[in-house]
Amino acid sequence: MCYYWFTLEWLLACTCTTISLEDSPLRNKDLDVILKNWTIGGFPNLEYLKICGQRITNNITTVLGMNLIELNGKIIPTDDGSKTATINTDYGSIEMSMTPF
Repeated sequence: MCYYWFTLEWLLACTCTTISLEDSPLRNKDLDVILKNWTIGGFPNLEYLKICGQRITNNITTVLGMNLIELNGKIIPTDDGSKTATINTDYGSIEMSMTPF
């Protein structure tokens, strides 16, 4: 399905446990906002996130201070240490699986 209409604001307000967006209009800078929000306690119900789209690129735009290649395979903790997320990236996509401590 195409989610070109699904904005960053909608995503930040989402309370779902699983989010999978294909053909998303989101960009690397939006991914940075999403992951930073998650690390400070946002998305409390989220267990899995996958976003695919042509605007997600391996260019110089960073996500959490890393390009997508560097971010691939990283385990990111929340600030309070209650969860971790494993990040997997590919050309045009990012996938995040959460694990509670």
